[in-house]
Amino acid sequence: MDTTLVAHEEWSTLRKIGFRFIFIFFLLFILPFPFSTPLNVFNEFWLDTQFGNFWTWATELFGTKLLGLEEFSGAPTGSGDMTFNWVQYGLFLSLGAIGTIIWSAIDKKRKNYYRPWRWFVLITVYYLVFYMLLYGFIKVFWLQMPELRIDRLLRTYGQSSPMGLLWTFMGASKTYSMYAGLSEVIAGTLLIFRRTRTLGGLVTFGVMFNVFMLNMAYDVPVKLFSAQLMFMGLYIAMIDRKAIFGLLLFQKPGKIAPWPPMFETPWKKYTLLVIQVLLIFYFFQSQISRDLKSRKQYGELRPKSALFGLYDVIDFVQNGDTLPPLLTDDDRWQRVIFDAPTRAITMYMDDRMRYYTSEIDTVNMTVTYSIGRDSLRKDYPFSYEKIEDGLKLSGILEQDTLQMRLKTYDLKNLYLTNRGFHWLNEVPWHRYDPNPKPNW
Repeated sequence: MDTTLVAHEEWSTLRKIGFRFIFIFFLLFILPFPFSTPLNVFNEFWLDTQFGNFWTWATELFGTKLLGLEEFSGAPTGSGDMTFNWVQYGLFLSLGAIGTIIWSAIDKKRKNYYRPWRWFVLITVYYLVFYMLLYGFIKVFWLQMPELRIDRLLRTYGQSSPMGLLWTFMGASKTYSMYAGLSEVIAGTLLIFRRTRTLGGLVTFGVMFNVFMLNMAYDVPVKLFSAQLMFMGLYIAMIDRKAIFGLLLFQKPGKIAPWPPMFETPWKKYTLLVIQVLLIFYFFQSQISRDLKSRKQYGELRPKSALFGLYDVIDFVQNGDTLPPLLTDDDRWQRVIFDAPTRAITMYMDDRMRYYTSEIDTVNMTVTYSIGRDSLRKDYPFSYEKIEDGLKLSGILEQDTLQMRLKTYDLKNLYLTNRGFHWLNEVPWHRYDPNPKPNW
């Protein structure tokens, strides 16, 4: 197809109005990207902060003054579906509509927006690439839903929130986590190249639609953002909608949207190419290096306690009295967990868990339990002794003198993370640990 004709063809009124709205609406989300990731040329965090502060102010003003809402805040909580986020999306929709009306009124005679559309598509594509790689690699390296820790494995399904169950489901399988992550990485990679950009948009839409449905089905508070990425991927794919629908519905080849170089002048072409290559290198390098580091901090290669394991409390002596394992006893310990190097967990008879900051001295054979922080922190040292099938633990915690015999619980009995893969299954292997609490 002659790209010169495409650049000069006259767009329909509806197409021009649609472009104006999408242009404004998407850029309100996208900016200050890509200027906020400029290979550390300047302080990009400052730019992000300025945009964030402005839109926080504008959203709170929009919500309180125009919508009459009270007591809502943009302070981060980990949720992307706060009242603040819904109000902000409403603000952006309103600004998109108002901006489209004003733009259409003052720019009636323009034949098309081919050049700004090309730049807009390029920015949207790289925005998608950035986030598909970010969320993809964090799953590839088993970090977003990481390897399950012992305390998570002891929770019941009924106790879990829907989101917690999803995190457990994903964290139980490194293979599936890697597959889900690679799907996102492949989608982002396909978006980079002009020849595969339409396919990349389709794959991005499909992958993010699955993520969106998981967020909906398990009440994960990233519904708005996952929907945003999903529709952006669909927008990129629908640039070639005639060819896609022609092939899939009518089995006839359609016209493919041409993607000529942005510039004709060689030095401009190569300058843009260098910038794109640097951005892509930065995206891949920053995500991979960060996630490799995170694997050693809190992922599967994280440091583990010197006493790592799950222990059943077989004998529990409190202030000289031996307490039997009764469900009605609020004081008796049922299990002790050592997982992270600086954390110890106690499980009581009613399955309550209490988390302590701890420090293990393998030379003096002590475990120090700490309660409180800073000037209010109190330390309680316990001595431990390794025995054939576990530990002996004794010390004073708050006002109680405690002596315990702990038996190591074989973590292989936690079938969720130890079943492995089998090509041959004569019968479905659908079971629970037959003896989950041998200390009772």
